[in-house]
Amino acid sequence: MGKKKACMRAYHEMEERYAMLEIKYFNEEQSKEINSVVTKAIKHFEVSPDIMIEHDDDNNDEGVFILEFHDDYDKESGAFFESIIKELNIDKCSID
Repeated sequence: MGKKKACMRAYHEMEERYAMLEIKYFNEEQSKEINSVVTKAIKHFEVSPDIMIEHDDDNNDEGVFILEFHDDYDKESGAFFESIIKELNIDKCSID
């Protein structure tokens, strides 16, 4: 049997006017998919989150997309993050 493909993972943090979503990916295909979905969501919601991408030091195919909103007075991040998570099917993902 082949190697099992790991599912993307998401971590969300919200505090007062700060909101952050981290999406962990495990291969280049997932990285490209996240980038595509995030780009589409930015255009749709007309928002400008801070975006950082951290690559795993031990494996360049793995990493984390970090999306942050500072001073999110109008809570724009909620619908934006929700659409990304739904589009990536992260809510249906389980890792054994």
